[in-house]
Amino acid sequence: MPKNRIVKFRVSNDQYERISNNKQSKGYVTLASYLRDLALDKNFEVESRIFENNRLIKEILSILKDGTKPRK
Repeated sequence: MPKNRIVKFRVSNDQYERISNNKQSKGYVTLASYLRDLALDKNFEVESRIFENNRLIKEILSILKDGTKPRK
């Protein structure tokens, strides 16, 4: 879907740093994609749990496959 509308708003330096840190912790590359998903009520909690479950499953499979201990 083409993106042809611009939305602007101002934030303080502290707010920008918090937003940027949240963006990185959620795995987003661009601020625009993070804010777009946030504004459209994307459920970050569900998504983060899915990512964590996938990581754990891969770790379990690795343990079962070659007997390596999990990394902490």
